[in-house]
Amino acid sequence: MTATHHFALTALATALLLAGCREPAPAADPGARQAIEAAVSRYVAASNQGDADALTALYTEDAVLLPPDHAPVHGRQAIGEFWRQGTDTGLEVRTLRVEVDGSIGYLVGQYNLPSTVEEPADSGKYVMCLRRQRDGSWKLSADIWNSSAAEEPEEETPAPGPAVT
Repeated sequence: MTATHHFALTALATALLLAGCREPAPAADPGARQAIEAAVSRYVAASNQGDADALTALYTEDAVLLPPDHAPVHGRQAIGEFWRQGTDTGLEVRTLRVEVDGSIGYLVGQYNLPSTVEEPADSGKYVMCLRRQRDGSWKLSADIWNSSAAEEPEEETPAPGPAVT
């Protein structure tokens, strides 16, 4: 065996040994994704039932709510006051992505709301950040959504054309 071959085998053995010393990547928590999606299902159900208390219970004490065209709402109590002003019935959501890393998770999705007597139909996107609680449940720590509906352009008066005589 030449010195070059000996060095190459030694380097390979060292690399394999060091790879074995690395801390293994944490195993994916197969139940976390389902638990997060279940929390969102409870959110939709509470909203559709007009149950502000059930909706509020889904947030952490220090959560922040970021509704469109509104100042940030900080803390579970203030979020509850916000939801007691009204919830959206007919809410439907579609999850596009769920990511989980330990006790933190987030999801990205799209929502649809039917028209009501007071408001036109709406659709948009949302991001929800969740934290696993000591009891294993997942609660919202940040919640933001915004409409995808394009504002209707103001009707323009056509420029007068040349006079026809």
